[in-house]
Amino acid sequence: MSLLYFLSVVLAIYVAYKLFRLFRRNASIFYRGEDERYYFFADCFLKLGIDGFIFHDYNQPVHNRFQGHSNVDGGVAKINLRDDPSTTAVNNELHYAGHVTLDGTIFDNQGNEIGYVTDLKGEKGISGSGRWYELWLVKHSLVYTIYDEDPVGKISETGRLLKLKPGHFSLTARAAAWLLLYQGRDPQPRSEDTMDARTTWKDTALPATVVYCVIYGLMLLVGAGRFAFPALGTRIGFTLAFILAYFLIWAVLRHIKIEAMLDGRQFDEFLMLINRNTGLAPLNKIIILLASVSVFISIYFYGADFLPLQLAILIGMSVNSRNITGEPWEVCLKQGENRSPVWNDTDDAGEGDTDQDDPDSAVVRNYNWTLDSPYASLQGNMSLSFIPAEIEVLRANNPFRLTPSNGHIRNVADVIDRCVDKRKIHKILRYIFDKATKAGLDEQDTMQFILDFVQSPNITYIKDCDCQEIGNPHDYARYPDETLFDGRGDCDCKAVLAALLFHEGGWPTAYVTTQNHAAVAVAFKDGDSDGMLSLADSSLVTHDGHIYFFCETTGDGFRIGNLGDTYKDQLESVLYLD
Repeated sequence: MSLLYFLSVVLAIYVAYKLFRLFRRNASIFYRGEDERYYFFADCFLKLGIDGFIFHDYNQPVHNRFQGHSNVDGGVAKINLRDDPSTTAVNNELHYAGHVTLDGTIFDNQGNEIGYVTDLKGEKGISGSGRWYELWLVKHSLVYTIYDEDPVGKISETGRLLKLKPGHFSLTARAAAWLLLYQGRDPQPRSEDTMDARTTWKDTALPATVVYCVIYGLMLLVGAGRFAFPALGTRIGFTLAFILAYFLIWAVLRHIKIEAMLDGRQFDEFLMLINRNTGLAPLNKIIILLASVSVFISIYFYGADFLPLQLAILIGMSVNSRNITGEPWEVCLKQGENRSPVWNDTDDAGEGDTDQDDPDSAVVRNYNWTLDSPYASLQGNMSLSFIPAEIEVLRANNPFRLTPSNGHIRNVADVIDRCVDKRKIHKILRYIFDKATKAGLDEQDTMQFILDFVQSPNITYIKDCDCQEIGNPHDYARYPDETLFDGRGDCDCKAVLAALLFHEGGWPTAYVTTQNHAAVAVAFKDGDSDGMLSLADSSLVTHDGHIYFFCETTGDGFRIGNLGDTYKDQLESVLYLD
């Protein structure tokens, strides 16, 4: 019975902790990932020391989590953000970013409506709505932009037991406004390539259970731990000692994973073989249920001999089923394997060229460029036809025009994802591959021929603010067809075009940025090619076993791998094209 009392105390402490969190005045802020799940990353709460509501971003380092505060002025709740979320908090100024009104409408600092907040039923307002199984103690709300039908985030507010007083702003309202105004700074959906994800405990929980089951049987045979922690009693002492042994194995296995990662060994792949249970995910719930039942049977009817083993299985399976994906495997080619283009010679068959679809309104653009190579000579000369009305439709639906507050890298990702009509891209690639094959070009020169197409004089470099056809914006990345039609663009326009050309041609590709520049990074299909080996010292970044090389698109005369001495240190973001 002593073990039952012990577990009862632990349960009581846990319930008290959960109740404390329910009554604490706090708003948890979640962003909506591409998998349509919500991920917690920030909160809003009252700080009595300054008598104000402040915001913390928990994806920032501990000393840098403070990202702004809110105050009521002129009948609206104003949101003040730090100028730069990545610098030290104490040295960073705040600026007025926007506000939210009592009806839940959110505005930026120019007075433009950018979004709104609703309850779970979709009714606009700042009160939120509760759920019966939470005893209506938590108020949930959804946050929308004026451009999207799906919510961009969610707010969960605790500590508000009574109805919201008229004329008062809820924590939900402040948190929702902060979420929209903070967009572009908030995290992207979690990537397993970040250091935090690579050093997590989650992927070693189930492997630790597997190792523990083997060790547990050996320890039980020799009677080890039977009298561990005798002051707690034989039963509790034995159980506690063996559970501590499980967590020790878990910690050691995580340390081994980190050490292997730092040494460049792909230990993560071995862990994924154990963790990933494609097609068997429903069995997780059955195993967890059976383990839970067996725990209670052990407590009430049998001794503690197998209780630690059952608890270890329950912990390992619970952590794994909650955090490890069960999606099907994808076949990825390693370096040295022949990777084909993602298109084929018949994928556009029957669609025809634009000038054949509408010859009266078609506009023809001509492209002439020369291969920049000391080993081969080749001239390119081709034309493409466009319908101006279709280009205007692309401009009207460009993410940089519809969602400017989303930030540069997110909008570039949207431009690439929404580029579904790739007929022009494929026609260019068919022409280049045909010319390269007839000229006997190797892989490096074929890649260079693609890069030369995007450089001058085909695509002239010009800043966005000097381009009247796109409205002289401060930041704008064109769709590839826009760039090809205009025959000009700045670094991000040319980089998006080059990125899709390389990607559709079958090369591992990334869109990269520094503080004020954008370019492309490309990996060779053949990891043992002479071209790649000759450029190995000038590599930019390594990802999934591929070595990527920098490609400058802004002017003429730049070859693959031309990389300044300080460029690696200046790299800010890398967007890998899947």
